[in-house]
Amino acid sequence: MGWTTFRSEGGLLPPDVLVDVLKGEYGGQTPRDFGLAGSTVTEDINAAWGEARTHWASFQMARRRLDPGESATPITREWMGRFLRVLGFRLIYQDRAARTEDGQTYAISHRLESATGLPVHVVSADAPLTQRQRGVMRLSPYATVQEYLNKTEYLWGLVSNGERLWLLRNSTRTARPTYLEWDVATMMETEKYEDFVAFFRLCHVSRWPRTVEDGPTAWLERYVQAAVNQGGRIRDKLRDGVEQALTILGRAFLSHPANADLRTAVGDGILTASQYYQELLRLIYRVLFLMVAEDRQMVIPADDGTTLAIYQQAFSLDRLRRQAGAPPHLITPDLHDLWLGVLETFELFAYHDQPALLPIPALNGDLFGPEAMPYLETAQVENTDLLAAFRALAWFSHEGMLRRVNYAALDVEELGSVYESLLDFAPVFASDGDCVSFHLVTGTERKSTGSYYTRPELVQSLIHTTLAPVVRERLRTAPAGQEEEQVLSLAICDPACGSGHFLLAAARYVARELARIRTQEAEPPSAVYHQALRDVIERCLYGVDKNPLAVDLCKVALWIEGHQPGHPLSFLDHRIRCGDSLIGVVDLTVLQAGIPGDAYQPKTGDVKAVAQALKRANQEEREGQQRWDEIWDAAALPRDAHDTLVASYHQIDILPTHQPEQVQH
Repeated sequence: MGWTTFRSEGGLLPPDVLVDVLKGEYGGQTPRDFGLAGSTVTEDINAAWGEARTHWASFQMARRRLDPGESATPITREWMGRFLRVLGFRLIYQDRAARTEDGQTYAISHRLESATGLPVHVVSADAPLTQRQRGVMRLSPYATVQEYLNKTEYLWGLVSNGERLWLLRNSTRTARPTYLEWDVATMMETEKYEDFVAFFRLCHVSRWPRTVEDGPTAWLERYVQAAVNQGGRIRDKLRDGVEQALTILGRAFLSHPANADLRTAVGDGILTASQYYQELLRLIYRVLFLMVAEDRQMVIPADDGTTLAIYQQAFSLDRLRRQAGAPPHLITPDLHDLWLGVLETFELFAYHDQPALLPIPALNGDLFGPEAMPYLETAQVENTDLLAAFRALAWFSHEGMLRRVNYAALDVEELGSVYESLLDFAPVFASDGDCVSFHLVTGTERKSTGSYYTRPELVQSLIHTTLAPVVRERLRTAPAGQEEEQVLSLAICDPACGSGHFLLAAARYVARELARIRTQEAEPPSAVYHQALRDVIERCLYGVDKNPLAVDLCKVALWIEGHQPGHPLSFLDHRIRCGDSLIGVVDLTVLQAGIPGDAYQPKTGDVKAVAQALKRANQEEREGQQRWDEIWDAAALPRDAHDTLVASYHQIDILPTHQPEQVQH
């Protein structure tokens, strides 16, 4: 079910979890739970809906009667007091600013008439929740309540301007803005009764803690924890689903009668199992990226309704996800038209000099580039196999029921569990007469490379003990007005980045600090935070890993996290690199004498004869090797040419990348 007036920012309570909440799967939905006597919950909701519509009509009439320049704050607070009253709230106006233990004051308008005194802040209908009024408010309405929650024992609070209502939760342990938003104006004007039902069942006063001590056991908090637990289930199912999809597609492409060229390339050794596996992975990465982008409505700017409608009807992967959930007997066998449609969708996001089928900005980057999967893009696969792969990625079984994966709520760190599980496998081809099949067998790459998934608690500890002090020092010593550039000049490198778990956490932390600088608020709005996040990913992050699978997945994770509708993917090819960070040239002066012989001293596990042979070969090469200064002289380059090149690279690095053409040229 889709609620057009509900939005969960930061994955606090995903829509699919809200569906389960309304079904009563997590409890709290009986008349007794709502404190009702003698009536059903549905009857109470119907009565509340009628009252709410009446109060909304009165509020709109009062707004029309306002004199020019007259404040709308009193009538807005009157309307919200009545609206919340139908949900059981009793608000008490606060004529004094709320205080915290450190003496800071917060101009919060109301508190709940209960033992908790939960904060409820109502401002004028003309006041945006994320903008402060210069000279009137120290913080925006949203930041006022959020910062107050973070400094007190309260878990939850409300902020509203009469048209939008946000449920805020203490966010001291998260780097991203997290809240639940209800578009009350649209709900009332378009009579979205189903949305009101969800709002009532989730936000009724009985959902909130009766005392501060009850916070962890209140229904709202139980529902949030249910979302956390479901995220863990999805992570495990996603890991299994990716493995299944790889196996299904790997075999399907090889077995299709039309793919003789593919089988010939495999048989002649032109296409190895590892190379084939890389193409399959890039196909899966494309699908995962687009499913997240579609569910988060990031493919097309929201104001382009015509293009969005055409995309959803003719090109979206959501169509295939719906078909994949249908009974198998409804799928037409022996056809491959769905795969051709998928390729057309991919083409929309590849860069072309000529106009695309739809005015969709190219995503750019090597993920949708022509070299990502050259063999698969010229091959065919039957509809039944393609939909089986999509079923593995988009649906999972829970307690005997088939449930759809909500990619909008997927934390990109969960891709790390995919990376970890894939390290357990090695791709192989198996021959059975004239037939070639693809298999994933148990491998040793995890042990041989020492690759393991880093738990979030350890990542956060690293952020706070290593990165946070550096950022604080940068800001402390930054000249006035140069704080933003000081933050963006940070170079954060993970020399063994894996799927990017640490880089993601670092990007979020630095982005939050950057957004605070730009807004001068401790709790910046989500739009400013997301723009800052993209800027940090583009300018501050570097990563290296020996595993090409990890490098690709790290870039996909950063692309998902930093993508904004209407913009190409961040240019990361020169920042996230495949290589060995322990081997290389740190000081260019060593090139004057060549690689030293000690570099070939045998270590534990090395074959001494091989090490000695390499050492002798290196010595012979060094004897005829040009000196570094001779190379500069032969090229007629000045002695400071290295510094000039570095400066030139920096100028290229800070060029804008808001359009695909800027990235290309």
